[in-house]
Amino acid sequence: MQVDFTQLVNEIANRLRILESKQGLLSEKMLVMNQNMVEEYKKTLKEIKAIDADFKAVKMDLENVKNIVRHFSEEASKFAKQNDVKVLEKYIKLWDPLKFVTEKEVREIIKDELKYKKEDKKHGHTSE
Repeated sequence: MQVDFTQLVNEIANRLRILESKQGLLSEKMLVMNQNMVEEYKKTLKEIKAIDADFKAVKMDLENVKNIVRHFSEEASKFAKQNDVKVLEKYIKLWDPLKFVTEKEVREIIKDELKYKKEDKKHGHTSE
């Protein structure tokens, strides 16, 4: 019975060493997993902060675009209506401002006409 007891104690001791070894390996794996989780958490946190900063920048840009559109809308209300432009176009065509002359041009025409009349009188011609 003594032999069986020693053998039993040795077998239990071997099993205990195996369990201790497995427990050690599991502890190391848990430690590595925890370290990986902490690294992933930090990485994810950095990414979230970057996305948040980008989101804030996009939000500011969107607010700027809204302000610009609002400004354009306010300015557009000051533009002439299509009917007003058509009325002006009609009057411009009626008056034909391209045929208007400046005061300087009128003076030149009068000067030229007077000069022409003087030359006609010198030569004895009458222009009427």
